[in-house]
Amino acid sequence: MKTRDITLSALMIAILAISSQLSIPIGPIPITLQTFAVLLIGMILPSKHAFIVTSAYLLLGLIGFPVFANGSGGIQSFLSPAFGFAIGFIPAATVMARFLEKKNQPSLPHYLIASLVATLVLYSIGLSYMSFILNVVLGAQMTLPQVLMAGMLPFLPGDILKVCLSIVVAQRLRTPLQASIRPSI
Repeated sequence: MKTRDITLSALMIAILAISSQLSIPIGPIPITLQTFAVLLIGMILPSKHAFIVTSAYLLLGLIGFPVFANGSGGIQSFLSPAFGFAIGFIPAATVMARFLEKKNQPSLPHYLIASLVATLVLYSIGLSYMSFILNVVLGAQMTLPQVLMAGMLPFLPGDILKVCLSIVVAQRLRTPLQASIRPSI
């Protein structure tokens, strides 16, 4: 990795960590700007870098840095119902970046498809983990509709906004940034 690549990766980790702190608690999963940051990472970084950035973020949080939502961090984060979404950041950003790498000049439909796939990956992992923690570990006995109501439905309008905003930002940043980062690195 070149110095510029390392700097950009560190900047993206910082953006993800800061986005995590901008939160509104509404239940077991707070509303944050993390999804915006993850989408942005997947849209502007090569897949290898997206994987490294999201993995580094997760590891920083697990070793105790307060980078998760509401300034949390540490190994106990494994027991948080929201932790599955943090795990989902890695495949969501990586799959999105991989899809967009294959496009010379990604267009709006490419960004929308990539965002949809990343969001589906994120919700699949996040909701499954949330259900496991709430039902098996904490004994809450939530039904599937209750899990969807607690972990997905209130977030969909904001997620649509985050997709739109991330596409606008990525379209402005992707070309200059990609000129300096080779996907094969």
